[in-house]
Amino acid sequence: MNRQRKGSGLLFWWVTVFVVGLYLFCWLAFPHIAKAITGGQVPLPMPSTALGLYILITLFGAFLYVTSDPERRRDFLAPLLALLQAEGALGRVRLGVFVLTPLLFGGVLYSQLTREVTSPTGIRIQHPTMPGRFERLENPFRNPPDEHVQQFIEKTGLSGVSLEKARAKLVERYTREGIVLYEKNCRPCHGVAGGGDGPMARFLPLRPANFRDPGTIATVVEPYAFWRVNEGGRGLPTVATPWDSAMPVWKRDLKPEQMWKILLGEYEIAQISPRIPEKLE
Repeated sequence: MNRQRKGSGLLFWWVTVFVVGLYLFCWLAFPHIAKAITGGQVPLPMPSTALGLYILITLFGAFLYVTSDPERRRDFLAPLLALLQAEGALGRVRLGVFVLTPLLFGGVLYSQLTREVTSPTGIRIQHPTMPGRFERLENPFRNPPDEHVQQFIEKTGLSGVSLEKARAKLVERYTREGIVLYEKNCRPCHGVAGGGDGPMARFLPLRPANFRDPGTIATVVEPYAFWRVNEGGRGLPTVATPWDSAMPVWKRDLKPEQMWKILLGEYEIAQISPRIPEKLE
């Protein structure tokens, strides 16, 4: 009887390289490609659910391809059979693989299913104290000065329009620009209507703020909201932490005027107004 020809094993390594390459592409390259396509300011990572689904489909396709032909099956199984039948140093490698593989999967599963319980580090405060350097800031686009309004009148040809009506139109333009910036940078997490239900929200460890909730941005003055956008979750004070915030540090990607315009759009989208600051004497 003729003995069956042994496979070369190249197919096994091709499949392994392809699956690992796909994973690295989705994990490392996709966020930057998505950023370039959408015109955003920050990379957009692929949701973990989608990444797992793509890998699962790839493995299933590889399984169908390998098992549909006896020659391919032999080629794919050659390295595995060589490992199972090995002796000496390679046999010790086999033993290590058999011992470490279940330990690795067990450790990953355990880390995902367990919940760490810790004592609170302090009294939970809804809104941390704003740093002093932000207290006296004002949104320059919510009430633009007369000279800016006059320039707007001259550029748009709004002759015969009162200064206040022109100011309202200028604020409306700034608000539209802010909504566009919000759509590019904030909508993936905070949602189209600011409800904290954007397409990326479910994949974050902390749910983004719901701007329509009367207990969020409606209760703070506008400089406070600017501080939170500017500094992000990493810029929160350490007193009475944790603050439970996944907000990015937007000062790295946006200019101050862009953030102020985003706040205009944010409040407009949520159909609320910022709290009027108390006058400092």
